[in-house]
Amino acid sequence: MKRLSFLFFVLFLNFVLLTTCLSTLTFAQESVETLPEIVVTATRIEETPKEVTQDITVITKDDIEKKGIEFITDVFRSVPELNLVQNGGAGKNATVILRGGSSEHILIMIDGVKVKSTTTGSFDFSGINVEDIERVEIVKGPQSTLYGSEAMAGVINIITKKGRGKLKTEAYFEAGSFGTYKPSLTVSGGDERIDYRLTGTYFYTDGISIAKAGTENDKYRNTSISGKFGFRPAERLDLEFTGKYYDESTDLDGFNFSKKQAADDLNYTQNSNHYIISGKGRLYLSDLWEQILTLSTIKDSLESRDPDTSFNNYDIITGMDIVDYQHNLYLLNAYTLTAGAEYRKEKGENKGNFDRAIDNKAIYLNNKLKPFEDLILNAGLRYDSHETSGSKTTYRLGAMYAIEPFAVKIRGNYSTGFRAPAFNELFYPFYGNLNLKPEETTSYDIGFEKGILKKGSSVSLTYFEQRYENLIQTDPNTWMAANIAEAEVKGIEAALSLEPADYLNIKTGYTYLDTKDKQTGERLTRRPKDKLNLSALISNRDMSVIVNYTYVGDRYDSSVKRNLSSYSLVNLSGSYKITKGIAIFGRVDNLFNADYEEAGSYGVPGVSAFAGVKAEF
Repeated sequence: MKRLSFLFFVLFLNFVLLTTCLSTLTFAQESVETLPEIVVTATRIEETPKEVTQDITVITKDDIEKKGIEFITDVFRSVPELNLVQNGGAGKNATVILRGGSSEHILIMIDGVKVKSTTTGSFDFSGINVEDIERVEIVKGPQSTLYGSEAMAGVINIITKKGRGKLKTEAYFEAGSFGTYKPSLTVSGGDERIDYRLTGTYFYTDGISIAKAGTENDKYRNTSISGKFGFRPAERLDLEFTGKYYDESTDLDGFNFSKKQAADDLNYTQNSNHYIISGKGRLYLSDLWEQILTLSTIKDSLESRDPDTSFNNYDIITGMDIVDYQHNLYLLNAYTLTAGAEYRKEKGENKGNFDRAIDNKAIYLNNKLKPFEDLILNAGLRYDSHETSGSKTTYRLGAMYAIEPFAVKIRGNYSTGFRAPAFNELFYPFYGNLNLKPEETTSYDIGFEKGILKKGSSVSLTYFEQRYENLIQTDPNTWMAANIAEAEVKGIEAALSLEPADYLNIKTGYTYLDTKDKQTGERLTRRPKDKLNLSALISNRDMSVIVNYTYVGDRYDSSVKRNLSSYSLVNLSGSYKITKGIAIFGRVDNLFNADYEEAGSYGVPGVSAFAGVKAEF
């Protein structure tokens, strides 16, 4: 399979060269624009993708809906740049790796609100369902200049839907393998003055065994409600309020450290609840000056119980409050200045171990210059003052040049980033270390994108390198957290999108990742060298069918001290519109019942089938 991936990559590069030559001769005037019209995460302002210097990936609501999937984890599995690691089936802890950076090195946002566990520094995606997602924007490479700590490998921003048009109700029901069922109800609408959207979802599954070698199925339940409300009381004033709450209950399994494998635990349960609330005011003092004030708060409560052990019993409460005041000055048609200040208070309590809070204050500045039509220059600077880690300055430089006659874009970026230590690394008894310094990174990338054949078809290639310093690991001499590790990551990302006919869309993406722990010389844990995704969508006005193939190369997993074998997954999904307001859908996951591991010794679902109906009225 490694040879197959390598062969694919060689053929892909040859195809790039061939299509470049052909399109130069016969299709020179075609546009390379294939992404949604507006993105907001790259520079914190609304802009078209063709003016973004960073390497971005956008996943739209249509991409999600046509696959008929339930959770965002299923979205990320088919993204070549991401490696999703889930400890068991639906609802079990799930994190992602981007460009070789660990889960703690990716800043996660929901509607621009930063979310994470302050104790671990990472975010668990397992409870995020897809009903209210408008799109997902993934900005690759360090983004600390605009977003501060955690944004070392990139940013993932999950943007939820707004209500539009007349009052509309959407009802959804799905059921399938492992005793799974999921009802959902949405009410939405909007006009020039007000918009509203409210969604409630319930999900239940009997599940599979978390432990690959286990026999007991581990249940999972998720109840969620989310809403977004917009008001425009005056011509130059926009107000928006968003909220999301979800409550989870799940069975868990233990881990046998002597055998280095997960094992059945019949009485280990976990209950958690999470809420995210934000308010945003957007004021236009003039056509040239836009002010955005954002207030947000998040809170997570985690309670685990296991009468058979002492170490599986814990109560953890984390939270984060943020005030962000941003100014956008559109001084000239060719120049935009973004400047702002942010105050963040992080809170973390692990009952019986620590209860602490930390402040971080920051100012940031970003310049976007368009000296002439086909050239974009971007430069930013940020200063953070962290209560325990001290001050840190980060910067980013970017450029994008479009050669319109040949439908070509060339872009490049150089950036720095950092991550302040998480609460466990600072305060956990006999492990935490208050003398820790922030982790640091430097990175550069250069990319190429070309429109081919016709509008909607494109090819792209990106090379990147990134170095990490002061990485926090356990010191084997003291068993405390220490800044003792360094890492190096190099990689290539390639993508091809084709629309050979109105009813057919083909997309493929490939990521090659070369990682090295500079202390040991070994590959970084759970980073596959190769990941390939290929999807084909056949659709017309009333019907769509998607076949999706994903290949993940072998990975070393330090938790089990062995390599995890490469694997291939084939998923099939489809939908059919019966009437204007009623559609049926279905999907088959792991069509060929592949036996594989995302995390060493943890189970994954075999072949499974799901079907449902969606009605709008």
